[in-house]
Amino acid sequence: MPRPALSALALLACVSLGVSASAPLRPALVLLPGETRPILLGAWDGGRWLSPAATAPRLVAGARYRVQDLPGRGTTAGGTRASSLGVPCEDSFDLGLKPLPASPVFRVVTSTTGNSRPRPVTVLPTSNPAYRALVRDELVRRGLKNPQVNLLGLTRADLDGDGTDEVIIEAAHYAERSGLYPPPVGQPGDYSLLLLRSVRNGKAHTTVLGASLAPRTPYDPGSGAPMPLASLYRLAGLADLNGDGRMEILTFSSYYEGFGITGGEWTPQGEVRTRLETGCGA
Repeated sequence: MPRPALSALALLACVSLGVSASAPLRPALVLLPGETRPILLGAWDGGRWLSPAATAPRLVAGARYRVQDLPGRGTTAGGTRASSLGVPCEDSFDLGLKPLPASPVFRVVTSTTGNSRPRPVTVLPTSNPAYRALVRDELVRRGLKNPQVNLLGLTRADLDGDGTDEVIIEAAHYAERSGLYPPPVGQPGDYSLLLLRSVRNGKAHTTVLGASLAPRTPYDPGSGAPMPLASLYRLAGLADLNGDGRMEILTFSSYYEGFGITGGEWTPQGEVRTRLETGCGA
């Protein structure tokens, strides 16, 4: 039997959601602190993950998007078509949202269909002594004898829906950091850590999502050695991007000339499988 054609009403519904009529597209974007144009991370089209370049042509002006920060505060906004960031980042895209004021925190932007936040996400106080001790131990294990522990964020959520919470820990110290960007090379004692703490078979485990430690001695530009670039790692958001009930981890990483954003699936075995990624840098 031939497949019936979509009615005009069905086609209009697809356009209003910002997708083509051929697939139930679930776009994912990230708004950086202080910005009003989110970066396109890609999409889930019902059977596969799509790159930003494959997603951009399928986003239409007038689509409605859900905008949420980590605690779940959110709003909806209308979007423009996606546009390239240009040279040297032709394969990276952003789009405009109205009305949407800038915010000092990361926000995740998804379609208004489906539930991108199936379970609560809780932001914990960064003064928590247990997690400060955990960061200190990790830094000592990596060679810092007397680290300056500075927690930037603690976020708790049940990522996979098994009834047990995971905690994501953000910690960084850069003497010369400028907002979201570290200096070209950190000073001795500078670092950035992004860790995930989970419980498996009754035992606590730590998964390293990102780590950067400055050299133990100051870098000498005249030495001829490669410049040890400093990196900063942050949690950009948690969201179920493909509707499977599991929340993906969205991470932001930066160096002094650029940034990257990834969306990864975490498994209880401690693996993080990157599904979406984008970025821009020299």
